[in-house]
Amino acid sequence: MKQLIKEPLIHFFLLGGLLFVLYTQVNKSDTEQDIIVDNADVEHMAELWRMQWQRPPTSEELQGLIDKYVNQEVLYREALRMNLDHNDEIVKRRLAQKMEFLSQDLSGLVAPASEENLKSYFEEHQKDFATPYRYTLYQILFTADNHVNPYDKAKAVLKEYGSMDTQNMRDKGDPFLLDYALQDTDAFYLNREFGEQFSQQLETLPTGQWAGPIVSGYGVHLVFIESRTPPSTPNFAQVKDKVQREYEYQMEQESQAAILKALKDNYKVRITADNLEKATIDELAQNQQP
Repeated sequence: MKQLIKEPLIHFFLLGGLLFVLYTQVNKSDTEQDIIVDNADVEHMAELWRMQWQRPPTSEELQGLIDKYVNQEVLYREALRMNLDHNDEIVKRRLAQKMEFLSQDLSGLVAPASEENLKSYFEEHQKDFATPYRYTLYQILFTADNHVNPYDKAKAVLKEYGSMDTQNMRDKGDPFLLDYALQDTDAFYLNREFGEQFSQQLETLPTGQWAGPIVSGYGVHLVFIESRTPPSTPNFAQVKDKVQREYEYQMEQESQAAILKALKDNYKVRITADNLEKATIDELAQNQQP
């Protein structure tokens, strides 16, 4: 025991503990020493317990929740008093996230859109509410798993068999899990199943004949477009609900951007890093200007 007391490391821990206690005592204030657990706190704890365990807590369990809350509050306040939150990335991220949530709440206070505003928004963004292309088509696929050059293979098949009808052309391509025939299918479905690049190429292909090759995430395709219906713009009444959702979303985004700009105006941002390209530094600095 005497040898343990003489150990320098023990002296270090004892001294550190003493400094910790002195630091917390010096930085105390009367108001910060009060930890109040009111009815709302207890009800909140009990409700969280009910949500997790599908029953109310017992008296012992509730007391345990209160003890845990008090312990957490004590440690939290002491951590703040010792400035342990300084330069902590997790704390920064969480607090910034809470500020974002607060700005979202504030932006939600934007006044409801009037009919006139919605119509004006619709006129300015008509293309966003247009119906997508619709197709009835047939497709065959050539993949790199089966061909050294699937694009050249597709061109060769088109040249030799391009005059065939849709019934006889089906077996000229590789086995494929997706449908050979796609009836009255919109571009949204094609984007999801084949990729946006595939559906965009369909917009300019001829109809009533085999055409291609065109590319998707699966490989190279030949397609026979039986019919293609171009986009059309609905009238305002048909899409009013969607217009209102889009309008309110944009207003919220603009409101949040305005709140962030107002907050940033209180700060002067200087990019002093010397390991960036000058053009990058100039661009970053420009982005921070109020």
